[in-house]
Amino acid sequence: MITELEKLQRRLAGLDPSLYVRLQDERQVTEYLNSFLRIPEPEEALCNVLSGSCYEYLDSLMEEEFEEEYLRFSSAGILTYELINLVLVCAPVFQEYSFPENEDDRMLRYAIIGTVAEYLKGGMENGL
Repeated sequence: MITELEKLQRRLAGLDPSLYVRLQDERQVTEYLNSFLRIPEPEEALCNVLSGSCYEYLDSLMEEEFEEEYLRFSSAGILTYELINLVLVCAPVFQEYSFPENEDDRMLRYAIIGTVAEYLKGGMENGL
């Protein structure tokens, strides 16, 4: 039988893999998720906290603006890995534009598109 903590762990990994990996590295997954178990509807609360995540934003942007690369990464089984890398690469841009408060700012979108394009160009030059 799956515990509530295991359900939250799976949900976190699906909603924001970059946060999940970071929490794993810091050995903080259980502590982080236990804070949600203290409130009613923990899964809904987790979803509300993670809506507007950098990972989710990049996933959507990649699918819309870089469809060929998105599909290539997906079929190769490396999409999650690449999106996690992009979260790290784009972190300064997200901070500069106060993401997620300014999620709809078109200048943020243009800056992220430019950063992703540079990342992908570097990968292509390295044979990816």
